[in-house]
Amino acid sequence: MTGKVLLLSVLLGLGAGLVGGLIGVAVLSGGESRETQALTQRMEGLERSLAEASTLLQRTQDRLSRLEAETEALRAELPSEAAPTGADHPALKLAYVDLMGLMDELYQPLQNTLDFKNQELQDLRQRHEAGQIEDETYQRESMLVQAELLAAPLNWYLDLLDRLAASQEFSDLQKTLTELTGQLRPLKGQFDELKNAAEQGDLNTFIGLYQGLSTSLNQLDQLVSQVIQAMLAKATQRIAQAQGYALVLEKEDALYLDAGQLQDLTPQLRARVPELLP
Repeated sequence: MTGKVLLLSVLLGLGAGLVGGLIGVAVLSGGESRETQALTQRMEGLERSLAEASTLLQRTQDRLSRLEAETEALRAELPSEAAPTGADHPALKLAYVDLMGLMDELYQPLQNTLDFKNQELQDLRQRHEAGQIEDETYQRESMLVQAELLAAPLNWYLDLLDRLAASQEFSDLQKTLTELTGQLRPLKGQFDELKNAAEQGDLNTFIGLYQGLSTSLNQLDQLVSQVIQAMLAKATQRIAQAQGYALVLEKEDALYLDAGQLQDLTPQLRARVPELLP
């Protein structure tokens, strides 16, 4: 509105200047005095009208100024619109868990046993190559170590499944775990046969049993690993639901993860399943 008033003032000023110019032209042209007098009277009337309009315009500007000041004062008294706060829009609770790290930690005792047995095989080979032990002795002792190397995972799996079946965290899976353990125990009898073949130096029998048991153990490893991961994932879900987390990522599967901005649930998960990670 102030811009429109300013434009009106400019137009009125231009109008007064234009009329004055026309009168000057009439006087200089030497027209009749009566016409000049009439034109002068008209000019005087126009000047009075312009003066009145100017006064009215000034009053209007004053009123607008007061109105703007009152509006600003009223606006200052009104409460400002509050920006959304954390209480109105609570931030999502996000977390991650290192399941693969826990799996590595879980399997570490088994890996240590396998590394130890592999070192025994290497030592036997070096002693044989150095002529410190005879061929027959080397064959028999190396078969015994290989039998122990193959039996180590089975013994570890059976012990682990027994601990899981006794866990309160996985009490709803106790029946399934017990049945799985029962299906695996007969394999121990085959390992006894493998050990006997090694002690007797029966290479053909040993190789046949070894190949069959290796296939069974590979399948067993995949099965047990899947069971453990599923059980850890279920325990993680229980932790997240109890604490109100909206999303929990698996650390290894995340394309990008800033650990400083997410809660790490791994320690809580480890403490929740002491049977897995004593």
